[in-house]
Amino acid sequence: MIKVAIIEDEFNALNTLSKLLQYTQKDIEIIAKIDTVSEAISFLKNNTPDLVFMDIELIGGNAFSILDALEKINFKIIFTTAYDDFAIKAIKVDAIDYLLKPIDSDELAICINRFRVAYQKEQEYIGLMNKMAQTDANDVQKTLLIKNTQERHVLPIDTIIRCQSDGSYTIFYTKDKKIMSARNLKYYENILNDHTFVRVHQSHLINIKYIDSIVLNDIVLKDGEKIPLASRKKSYLKQFLANLSK
Repeated sequence: MIKVAIIEDEFNALNTLSKLLQYTQKDIEIIAKIDTVSEAISFLKNNTPDLVFMDIELIGGNAFSILDALEKINFKIIFTTAYDDFAIKAIKVDAIDYLLKPIDSDELAICINRFRVAYQKEQEYIGLMNKMAQTDANDVQKTLLIKNTQERHVLPIDTIIRCQSDGSYTIFYTKDKKIMSARNLKYYENILNDHTFVRVHQSHLINIKYIDSIVLNDIVLKDGEKIPLASRKKSYLKQFLANLSK
């Protein structure tokens, strides 16, 4: 569920927005309804909603005084107000969107969908970073047994650069060998999901430690080989690489 807080000091506006979210957005849970600046600051310092609907003019100040009081803003924002004079300032704090009152249900749906796209990419990126951290911190399985009709191979997992689907078979690529397995790619995806592997395309599972860059719709590996990248994976992999290089 997506956790939402509403910061709004007009009862009718609060009630309308709450009902619209409740009846039209089944994956949203409203965890707080707040009407003053001081209460909002206290709540946001101690809680982490995914999304905050925030009126601009509030009891005791305005939305920007809330944001100025926080050490970090670890949630997305959709501003709501009856006045559009704040639009430029709202954009400067990287709001997902800006809704004018009275809130239109169709415009609200567009805002929520825009948030979901950003939220999904961020969750994928966080999962990728966590996977990297857990692999470095935990003593997880370090080898993989690969069987085919003639041989058995024991591969250290960190030497596997990528896996490629070949029908119901999977081809493993390391720095110095290529091995065919009689099992499909989905089978190995389930095993390697706890390690630093990501399914970047219907036919490709790669070890993210071997990514060098992303060029257009291809992943360039450190050995120079190019692997096709599905469009839905592109944004968060680029974000991952950007943060890894910092």
